[in-house]
Order: sequence, then C-alpha cells, then structure tokens
Amino acid sequence: MNVASLPYTLLILLVELAAGSFAFVAVFDGRGQVTRGYVKTSAVVIVSTALLALWTYSALGPEREIDGYTLDRGWLPAAGWSLALLTALALSHLAALFREQRRATLLFASAGSAAGVAALATIAAVIAGPTWSYSGALASMLIAALALGGAVVAMTWGHWYLTNSGLPKEPMEQMALAVLVALVAQGVFVLAGAVLPVRQAPLTDAAFGITLGRNPAFCCASASGWPSRSCWRCWHGEPPRCAA
Repeated sequence: MNVASLPYTLLILLVELAAGSFAFVAVFDGRGQVTRGYVKTSAVVIVSTALLALWTYSALGPEREIDGYTLDRGWLPAAGWSLALLTALALSHLAALFREQRRATLLFASAGSAAGVAALATIAAVIAGPTWSYSGALASMLIAALALGGAVVAMTWGHWYLTNSGLPKEPMEQMALAVLVALVAQGVFVLAGAVLPVRQAPLTDAAFGITLGRNPAFCCASASGWPSRSCWRCWHGEPPRCAA
C-alpha cells in the first residue's frame, strides 16, 4: 500500500477517537453517571487526540489521488476548519471542567460532539469518491467513531471501577452495549463495502499485491470476534482484563 495513504488513515482514526469519546463523555456526564475525575481524564485524552489530528491534517501532502483512489481536495479546507473548531471546543471543555463551570462544561461537550460529526462529514467528502456511496462512507465513519471512542471511555471507566468498588457498574455496561452494537453495525458496512459496486475503480490487485479476499488484514477485521467478546463480557458486568 502507498505510504502516502498513511496520514489520511491516521487522521481518520484520530478524529473518530476524539469525536466518539466526546459524544460518550457528553452523554454520561450530562446524566451524572460518572465522576468529575473521570471526566477530566477523558477531556485530557480528547484534547490530546484533537491536537494530534490537527497536526496530522497540517502534514497532508498535495496528492489528488493515491494508488487509484481519487481525493476531493476541495473539501480539505472545510475539514481543517472543522478540526480547528473541534480542538478549540475540546480545550474550552477542559478549561470549564477545571473551573468547575457545570453548565459551560455540558455546553462545550455537546458542541464538541457536533463539531466532531462535522469533521467526519468533511473528511468523508474528501475520501468518498471511490466508495459506493458518500452516505455509506459517512455512516461507516460515524459508527467507527462510536466503536473506537466508546471502547476507550468504557475501558477507562472499567479501570476507575476496579480501583473504587463503590462506583456504579452501569455506565460500563451501557458503554459496552453501545460499542457492541456499533461493532455489529460496522461489520455490516465492511461486508457491504466488499460486495457493493464502487463508483470508481479505486485500487488494483497490484496495489496490494493480493486480492481483497486474500488480504489477512481484511480477514482479521471481518472475522475476529475478540472486540465483540470483550464488549459482551463488560455488558454482563465482568471487569476488563489487561493483556499479559
């Protein structure tokens, strides 16, 4: 695979993580189900991720196509502004938390979640040309944001719960259930992307060296049940296990 695609891949992952984490924190903090220390820790992670995403965006090259994938660079300025807004709201959210400004905290969390969706929408417009549908690409990225961000915040609350047995386990169960649903939905989009026709022929077999069906990364992504099993365990109240 062309190394020129790596900045775009990293950018998508970072924005999905920031947007998904912001959305989960906004919901569970708004419902008063998590502690202030947990929200502050999550806010630091969100700010760091948003800053890394903005930095990655600034390093994007001038390519208009990568190995046959056509990029719509006309949407890149909008993506940049969306990322800048997401970062600014993440910083404002963190500042409001440390100033103990409850209403401002919830407002910035909600606005930051919306900015995350806008950032994903503009990035999807950049890369969606070769896909079977812009709406499908965007929906896949939004679901991936829920899966990635939800997994991180659920794992973080799981560790909070392990160090303080007096905390409720319901937030971890609800987060894990949301991630489980997102993983199942994402699996549907992965299969749809592999089966449905594309609008442009994006890559040849020579670009990967092997066909999609023989690509081990694709097989692992579509067949591995480890994330789903982990979410299922958390949903049933079992604490997360760290890898040895």
